[in-house]
This record gives sequence, C-alpha cells and structure tokens, in this order.
Amino acid sequence: MIEVIAAIALGVVLLMIGIEVAVQRGRKRAPKRAVHRHARRQPLLEDRMRDVLDEPHTQYGQIFTSFAIWKHDQETRMELVSGDPWLSLNDFTRGLVVRHVWRALEKLAKGAVVVVDQPPQEWSAQVDKAFDDHGIDPWGDGTAAAPQAPSQFIKDR
Repeated sequence: MIEVIAAIALGVVLLMIGIEVAVQRGRKRAPKRAVHRHARRQPLLEDRMRDVLDEPHTQYGQIFTSFAIWKHDQETRMELVSGDPWLSLNDFTRGLVVRHVWRALEKLAKGAVVVVDQPPQEWSAQVDKAFDDHGIDPWGDGTAAAPQAPSQFIKDR
C-alpha cells in the first residue's frame, strides 16, 4: 500500500514539475515578430517618369491611363494601367514602349526595377538583352540606331 501511495506522490510531483517547466518556457521570451516594411509611394520618381511617359503619349495617344511607383526594400515597382490605344498597338510596339519606360526607370531608381502593365507584359534585364528592336529606338536613348518611323508597327486588332 505504501508503494502505491509513493508511486502516486511521485507522479503528482513529476506532473507539477512538468506544469511549472511549461509555464516558465511560455514566459521565457515572446515570439519575434517579423518586421514588415510597407511599400511606399515615390512621388519624386513619379514626377520624373511623367516626362518619360509623355513621349509615347505624344506618339500613340493616351496609352497609359494611370501609373504609380512603389518602393519596397531594394525593389522599385512601377504599375501601369493601359487604355484602349494600348490595345491597338502590336506586340513589337508595346515592347518598344515598355522597354523605354523600364530603361528610364532603371536609370532613376537604385536596385531592382519591375515594370508590369495591364494587360500584363513583364520586362526585365534578361528580356531587354534578348529584345531585337531591329534598330528602332523611337525616343533615342542612344542605345540603338537612328529611329525609323515606328508607326509602321501599329495595327488595329
């Protein structure tokens, strides 16, 4: 009988020790919260990019209805919303415009640059290297031959 009481007492002591250890571990340290930096608008870059967007606007009409530039850590993201004139351009001409915008933003921003337009067409350094512009550079950023008339690449859909 004494052995049974001793076994129960030992079980209760072990249970109390286990509860105390669990309580102490819970109090030991609060879980670390991940620091999340919110993206922030870049009005200075937006003002400078407005001038860059004026060049395609003059040539093709209001192809972009709105845009915003956001910065998050080392990445700068430009969001473009296109209008109906954008849909009348063929893929090659759209590529010229997006490359023009991407290169201009890349010169102004530090770190990675992402340009995504709606409907989606993504541009990156790898795409830029592989893009064959056939010597056409309508806004003359000095990286291609003399500009030809890009209007030959516009077609109705």
